[in-house]
Amino acid sequence: MSRIELSVKMFGPLARLAGARSEVTITVPEGVALNSEQVTQLLGAQYPDLAASLPACRLAVNHEFAGADQPISPTDELALVGMVSGG
Repeated sequence: MSRIELSVKMFGPLARLAGARSEVTITVPEGVALNSEQVTQLLGAQYPDLAASLPACRLAVNHEFAGADQPISPTDELALVGMVSGG
């Protein structure tokens, strides 16, 4: 069965938790329908140090924050963004 790779960009502390990588790749079987929540779960499984931070993160798809059920295409640009606050 063929597989596809999805690249996910990461920044700052998230990149450090993923092994100091600004971009990581997850591999899934071709033809498998994924949504943004499933991509986030796969990231946590592949990068355990990142898992605890995921509840405070959002996945951006093509420069827009994605809802949990947003379908993901192999051509989408994905980025994991840590939510920050300030005053």
